[in-house]
Amino acid sequence: MRVGFAKDVHRFIKNKELFLGGVKIPYKKGLLAHSDGDVVLHSLIDALCGALNIGDIGTNFPNTASKYLNISSIELLKEIQKKVENCKFFIDYIDIFISCEEPKLSSYILKMRENISNVLKIDISRISIKCGTNEKLGYIGKRKGIESFAIVALKEEKDYE
Repeated sequence: MRVGFAKDVHRFIKNKELFLGGVKIPYKKGLLAHSDGDVVLHSLIDALCGALNIGDIGTNFPNTASKYLNISSIELLKEIQKKVENCKFFIDYIDIFISCEEPKLSSYILKMRENISNVLKIDISRISIKCGTNEKLGYIGKRKGIESFAIVALKEEKDYE
C-alpha cells in the first residue's frame, strides 16, 4: 500500500470563474492560477503524485508551459489517472477536506464526488469530501482564498487479482 497527502491553496481574484472538484460554482470570484485554479483537484493530483513518487503537480504540469494555461484540472486528473494505471496501482480510497468561509459548498459535494469517480474509474463510495470554515481566522477566514487537503491510499493491482 502507498499513501499520498497534499494541500493546495489559491487566492481569490475577480473576473474568473470558480471551479472546485470539476464543478463550476456560481460565485463572484475565481481562484488565481495558471490553470483553472481548482484547489480540490490540485490537492488530489498532488496526493496521487506523492503516492506514486512522481513529483508534484508542478513537476508534471509546469506553469511555464502554455498548453496548461487555463486548462481544466479535470484534464490534468485524467493524465494522472493514466499514470496510476501505468504504475499498476488501484486507488483504494480518497479523503478530501476543503476549507473556506464562502461560498457554501455542501450542495456541490455530491457532484464533485461524481466527477472524481468518473475520471478515476473508482466507486463513489471510495471518495469522501468534506468542507468547513476556518472560523474567520487567517487568510482563509478573511475570505481571501480557498485551501484543500487530500489523502489517498493506493494498492498494487496484484492485491485485487
